[in-house]
Amino acid sequence: SCCWRKSTYFHRLSTMMFQSAFRNNLRRAITVGVRQQSSNSLPMLPAGVLRGWYNIFGKSNAGYLSWIVFGVIAGEALTGAGIDALWTYANYGKTFETVDWSKFKTEEEDDDDDDEDDEEDEEEEEEEDE
Repeated sequence: SCCWRKSTYFHRLSTMMFQSAFRNNLRRAITVGVRQQSSNSLPMLPAGVLRGWYNIFGKSNAGYLSWIVFGVIAGEALTGAGIDALWTYANYGKTFETVDWSKFKTEEEDDDDDDEDDEEDEEEEEEEDE
């Protein structure tokens, strides 16, 4: 019984060591593969474009700061215009600018009321003059 326990213990220990080594080698292989893939991948922008940007904006702090300031302003303008367009599209017909006001016009009733008021005013003036 003593030998059996030792062999079971060593079997478990060897199995755990094998699994641990396998996991570590698998992690190492995945990490190396990802690193090689990222270092061999094509750049997103051509080198000439990046070199030109660096020569204009990247060489000095003032150039880089102006790049950031103008980039933020341009980004804000584009974002604001896009959000306004989406808002107008989503709320079309519900805002003051997009309501069709011709639906709410009444017939010549308002003009008739104004004419009657004008006639009454003229009659009152004639009575006062007499």
